[in-house]
Amino acid sequence: MTSYERAAKRVELPADAYEDLTTHHTPFAKRKGFNPGAKKVNVFINQFRVTNLSAKDAFQYDIALSPVPDHPAVYQKVWDSVAVKQARGNNGDGTWLYDGRKLAWCNKNVKEMRVQVDLDAEKGRPTPPGKPPNKFLVMIKPTGSIRMAALDAYLKGKASWDNSVLECMSFLDHVLRQGPSERFKLIKRTFFNNASESRQLGTCTEAIKGIYSTIRLNESINSGGLGLGVNVDVANQTFWVGQKFEALVRNYLASVNPRWTAQNPDMLAQMLRPIKPQGSKHFQQSEPFKALRKLYNIRFEVLHRGKQSGISKEYKVKSFTWSKDQGEMNAQTVTFSKKNAAGKEVTVTIQQYYKDQYNAQLRFPRLPLIETTRAGYFPFEVCEVQRLNPYPFKLDPDQTAEMIKFAVQRPPQRREQITRMVANLGWAQDPYLKKFGVAINPTLSKVQAVLIKNPVLQFHSTSTNRVSKPLKPGQLDPGTSGRWMLQNLKFIIPHAAPLDSWGFVSMDPGFNSEALRRFADDFMASFKGHGGKIAVPPVILQAPASANIGENIKNIYTEVGNRNKRIPQLIFFIIDIRNTALYERIKKNADCRLAFVSQCLSSKKARGANPQYHSNVCLKVNAKLGGANNQAGKDFFNNVPTMIIGADVSHASPGSVHPSLAAVCASIDRFALRYRAAVQTNGHRVEMISNSTLHSALPDMIASFKQNHDNKTPQNLFYFRDGVSEGQFSQVLEQEVEEFKQIFKKLNCPIPKVTVIVATKRHHIRFFPDAGPANGDKNGNALPGTVVEREVTHPFHYDFYLCSHVAIQGTARPVHYNVIHDEIGMKPEALQEMIYHHCYQYCRATTPVSLHPAVYYAHLASNRARAHEDMSESDKDMEKNRGDGSTQGGGQWGKKTQDDDGSSTTGTSGKRLTEARPLLKMGGPEARPGTGDKLRATMWWV
Repeated sequence: MTSYERAAKRVELPADAYEDLTTHHTPFAKRKGFNPGAKKVNVFINQFRVTNLSAKDAFQYDIALSPVPDHPAVYQKVWDSVAVKQARGNNGDGTWLYDGRKLAWCNKNVKEMRVQVDLDAEKGRPTPPGKPPNKFLVMIKPTGSIRMAALDAYLKGKASWDNSVLECMSFLDHVLRQGPSERFKLIKRTFFNNASESRQLGTCTEAIKGIYSTIRLNESINSGGLGLGVNVDVANQTFWVGQKFEALVRNYLASVNPRWTAQNPDMLAQMLRPIKPQGSKHFQQSEPFKALRKLYNIRFEVLHRGKQSGISKEYKVKSFTWSKDQGEMNAQTVTFSKKNAAGKEVTVTIQQYYKDQYNAQLRFPRLPLIETTRAGYFPFEVCEVQRLNPYPFKLDPDQTAEMIKFAVQRPPQRREQITRMVANLGWAQDPYLKKFGVAINPTLSKVQAVLIKNPVLQFHSTSTNRVSKPLKPGQLDPGTSGRWMLQNLKFIIPHAAPLDSWGFVSMDPGFNSEALRRFADDFMASFKGHGGKIAVPPVILQAPASANIGENIKNIYTEVGNRNKRIPQLIFFIIDIRNTALYERIKKNADCRLAFVSQCLSSKKARGANPQYHSNVCLKVNAKLGGANNQAGKDFFNNVPTMIIGADVSHASPGSVHPSLAAVCASIDRFALRYRAAVQTNGHRVEMISNSTLHSALPDMIASFKQNHDNKTPQNLFYFRDGVSEGQFSQVLEQEVEEFKQIFKKLNCPIPKVTVIVATKRHHIRFFPDAGPANGDKNGNALPGTVVEREVTHPFHYDFYLCSHVAIQGTARPVHYNVIHDEIGMKPEALQEMIYHHCYQYCRATTPVSLHPAVYYAHLASNRARAHEDMSESDKDMEKNRGDGSTQGGGQWGKKTQDDDGSSTTGTSGKRLTEARPLLKMGGPEARPGTGDKLRATMWWV
């Protein structure tokens, strides 16, 4: 791991920190000015100014061990050894910091030190037989001093980023963390301890509140500050529940599949026993045993040693024992050689060893053993999982619901907790901050923000909503409430073709034909009221109970078409929305097999549907059929043909067989109301969008754009990119944006001016408005349209934070927009207003959304396209039952069999995928000619 990678784990480095200035330099856009904004509001930010840095130099040292340890933890043990402490003490009374690996700092300048350390001798124990001596030569070598003048020059724009600036930031990070890390457990940038507030999410998992803390560069250098601040926030993280290992295994398997509930260890042993299929020479893992892969890398302590000697040593799970030739590998069958009291070599089982060595009679010897990364085998019953073991997997719906209850805090409560956390960090009393001359103001920074005026929404001029001057019929002013009702409002652009072949189908046995007819009638009344066009009533069907969902959907499609003597345009499916497998099968068949527009509705919500619910469904349907619901604000493009592209790459949970999906959405009309989307697999956990995906997506989008712009191609292109870190900004410019230009060139189109904006919500900056309705809403959140450009932004890069939405619950998270490349040159106030107003054009809601719709649509499209994966639903079910997303099961290259939706099942190899099979094409061989192309041109993903 490089020094940049180590520093980036702890410090938020700017984009130019990752640039290799010796070979090239990507010209990231510089701030052109600030939004002068007519209306100012005061907000507090959870960033705390650094008020003092010592004028004295700190000294940096390189740490090297010989021989090089096998495990990173050895570095810290050697540093904490008596021998090294004595050597440091003999060289003065300096205060030392250590990064746990290669670097150390001291406030005194000392000469090179070489120290011999024998870890076994210091612990008073002999070196284990057959293992090398636990001895190391430690070399502490001075490499230079930390000059804060380099950091100051960068912050003032007088010098480029270089290694000396990185050294300053890395040093300050360690000064800030050293004191708290002696009292808390540090996980990445967050501190936890056993007293932290927590909530159990189930028998295996719990959520714990931690203290997120990191030092950041900021714009305060331009307003009398030092250009540095500490971002402190509440961080909610999920962990395994601390418990005996055998109990964890039983609880975990029961949570994955209720059929795997084991009442006692004997039942558990039976469940985990390898199985030998009839006619096979080899054993195979049972399905419950496969699910245990999710427990790999959990850290645990052993009880038998702790009880005897008080030594608490931590181990990590590598795997669990079994054999394809012998089957079970447990404490009764696994043997090893050791010398007995007479010095004779003997073979003993694990069970016998524990009896002889520790006088411990194993109660559950038939359970598998834990294989660790370095220390051999341990029985489940002598192991205990300690608290604060991170749980890195996706939560299930029940866990998610509990997590939301635990994490949600209204702004006053969150601000109060942050203040308590700052007190717990104890900056004023921190001996390391004092010794190195660093001081931090413990009060939240107060910033003057700009409040952008909300847009007047334009619906169709024939709307009959009540208005007062200066508004006209069809216009609506939502004010700062961030919400509006659709009563008596009509779509600004209704879908072109009337519905003349469509239907409603119930696939929930509890939602009968009578309820379905009532819902359809209410929907038709609402849809017509909003300007929807209906030529004939819908076909009403109750789906028969059938295990073959694919054939069921095909029969429904055929029935709707036959009754109307036309190709079906739209079919509604009323389902139990909790049945995600059914939802995905409907979408896979509708999109990829038959190519028709589908709309799934929750039977629970449909039963109690009110007018607003019907209106919300109408919004989605009109957009899917090619219409637009409303326009917000003015023409920001001044009649210049302008395309907005949003892109995102979504990744499956760690270890999953599912590929990453790259989604690209592009506006096709003058006001960026309607979009086209294209989604394709993008390898596995690859963030940059592949050239092939861009080349397959963009030509159709440009063609649709030309159809709506008198055959003109875009002169300006705004590219909103989500999901990339600062270290990838230059790759976005050098790979994706350059590829855009090559595509325009290949199509013989003029290359447009391009402005690139990275949008991210993965940050810990929050707004806490000053008291009073002029600054915030009734819940204490910032008003929609609040923009912060100062104090927490970069000193000179072009970035800002925008809160464009109303938080239903909890504290609103603003979006951080980084303008990394700007050829269009729109003024900051115009760009911010365009982004904010476009958030009111999101087609599925009657409220502005938190993120520019282009990016939001890319999120939706990538999530919807999961149903297009060339993987059978049976393979997906296998992965869900295993609970881990291991590489056993579907998704490998191998022998294929057809599923009922046209996707394939593949044989298993147990190897990690390096490539991803493309998604199924929309409109398969069974689709009517041209329907696939027609579906792709709609907003099918909303």
